[in-house]
Amino acid sequence: MKLRSIFGWSVSLALLLTLPAWAEEYRLQVANLDFMTISSHTDRPVPGQPGEGSLIRLQTRLDTMEFPTTAVIPDRDTLLLQDPAYGGIVPNRVSVLPTTREQAWTTVIFDANPGDTVAFVVKTYMVAWQQIWMLGANPEGTLRRLTPGNPSIFGRRSYEVPQVSYDFLANAVEQGTFPKWVAENAPSLHGMSLVIGQGRNLYYDPDRLYVILKLAPEARTYQVAIGWRDHSDRGNGQKEKITSMLR
Repeated sequence: MKLRSIFGWSVSLALLLTLPAWAEEYRLQVANLDFMTISSHTDRPVPGQPGEGSLIRLQTRLDTMEFPTTAVIPDRDTLLLQDPAYGGIVPNRVSVLPTTREQAWTTVIFDANPGDTVAFVVKTYMVAWQQIWMLGANPEGTLRRLTPGNPSIFGRRSYEVPQVSYDFLANAVEQGTFPKWVAENAPSLHGMSLVIGQGRNLYYDPDRLYVILKLAPEARTYQVAIGWRDHSDRGNGQKEKITSMLR
């Protein structure tokens, strides 16, 4: 009995030693929606909250599975960026729960140590809903609209989510400067940094969203709602119609 007990404790100790120290379970949830859906769910900003408005109604409907999953934009992949040139580590355990008939979130579950950096990309090869037009995230715990925009070389306007060409970002990865560029140009929103990589062709090369997470000291669920716009007008005036609706 003593030998069996000692063997059991040895196995248990070996298993514990194989686990990462102080590892926590984190989640990244992504909802891919039409930008008009996000627009229609935008309320006034919560007092003291930055950004373009609160998305608490949308967050509640998504979390309670009351959001119509038929409104989810299809064929969007949320992928872990394993290349260290993106500045992130590869967690020991990663699993993906895709959208279902009841669940509109795509959920990535992973184990990592607090303070680690983990990088993801949301992309599609579908030639429809090509442009990321609106964004929401929960850096303070509540989903809210973020402000995307092109970085200004004169520093006149600070955007929460910079948008630059995908080719520029790919070159930064190749040159090993991607983490430095993100740190200097994508504000850390309570550990979340987001960058839109714009396709070189308006119709045939969809945008990508890079999500870089500096993990919180405790387990946490990060949420991002992407509002996609479909450039299917091919010059028939649909662009002008949408623009007038947003004024």
